[in-house]
Amino acid sequence: MQYYQFFAIRRCLVFIGITLALVLAPVAGATAHEKVLYHFTGGTDGAYPSSGLTTDLAGNFYGTTSAGGNTNLCTSNYNPGCGVVFQLTLSNGKWQETVLYAFQGGTDGSYPSGNLVLDATGNIYGTTVYGGTDTTCTYGCGTVFELSPNGGGSWTKTMLHSFQYYSDGAFPAGLTVDATGNLFGVTTSGDGTAYELSPRQRGTWKETLLCSTDGANPGLTLAGKDNFFFTGVQDYNNGNVSEVKLIGKLWHETDVYDFQGGGNGGGPKAGVVVDKHDNLYGTGDQGGNDFGIVFELKRSGSHWKESMLYNFCSRNSCADGARPQAPLVVDKAGNLYGTTANGGTGCSLQEGCGVVFKLAHAGTGWKETILHSFKDQPDGSSPTEGLTLDKKGNLFGTTPLGGTGSTGGYGTVFEVTP
Repeated sequence: MQYYQFFAIRRCLVFIGITLALVLAPVAGATAHEKVLYHFTGGTDGAYPSSGLTTDLAGNFYGTTSAGGNTNLCTSNYNPGCGVVFQLTLSNGKWQETVLYAFQGGTDGSYPSGNLVLDATGNIYGTTVYGGTDTTCTYGCGTVFELSPNGGGSWTKTMLHSFQYYSDGAFPAGLTVDATGNLFGVTTSGDGTAYELSPRQRGTWKETLLCSTDGANPGLTLAGKDNFFFTGVQDYNNGNVSEVKLIGKLWHETDVYDFQGGGNGGGPKAGVVVDKHDNLYGTGDQGGNDFGIVFELKRSGSHWKESMLYNFCSRNSCADGARPQAPLVVDKAGNLYGTTANGGTGCSLQEGCGVVFKLAHAGTGWKETILHSFKDQPDGSSPTEGLTLDKKGNLFGTTPLGGTGSTGGYGTVFEVTP
């Protein structure tokens, strides 16, 4: 579903050499329970979820869909409607969906995508891939927006920034927020940027360009007060992980690791996650067995050492998953959880409908457990967004396709309970 990405060769200096270690482990059978919390219908409730889930302190979930909403608008899309921001609330044992905002297209924005973030007062921040005031891009170059609760269930939308292709990039996808309320993100256009938006007086926001990225993938991870990581893809197989760090008053970007493609893996289409030891973990949807990998990056002096933790499609018919395209989540014990867009069992689609997997330490290697294999109908297919992990160890996520309906479904929200 991330067709809006544009990839270009980066101009960063490669300053490290990495040793690759391949660790294979057997796949265990499913031991978890999966249930669908919501089936999208493609109408006013939205179609094709385009983000993972963000949760508030009350346990409500928030996310976006790339279509649906006001179906009188954006009618040239694959499904009418410019997309929505939605809320899921548990009421009497059932999850109820409420549309908080339906985008209008044009300068208002369309195709919301990437993760949402919430602040301490309940405001929601996110991005639209298209829309805004710059007409350089056919459908607009994208926006950053805020939704503020008014009380009584209504919300007010405010555009915080409209991207201008030649000055600050285009096609933003998701945000992260620091402890003081500053927003950080990347634009995924070929001449992309990493940027910061800081609140000022009277409700205005200041944009600061941190560096040029020459294209980046959705997903930016804050690792400390003054540094963050993101991934980029140079071509179909390769790609890299970069760090941006504040030194003095200037932000500097350096390559952490450059993938070589082929058996070494490549195509990191999501950001990385940082564990309590400051190790980086991520996925690449290419290389290995030609169906993607999970990788780890550890600091070794002034350099980084890369290890392949798992090589997908290590079982017949890719029963263990294929093509991971989402970021990982890590629990307190250091276990990793993620999804693959293809592979798995029990699906009528030739390429498979994807899986939810767990990777756990097992002696000197890692062991993969398949927690759920998607079947397309009624539970969805092709998960490409990150999972949300609650305090009890339950996993929540979205599928952009599948579900219920005569058209094959408009996506789902699901829970996996280990």
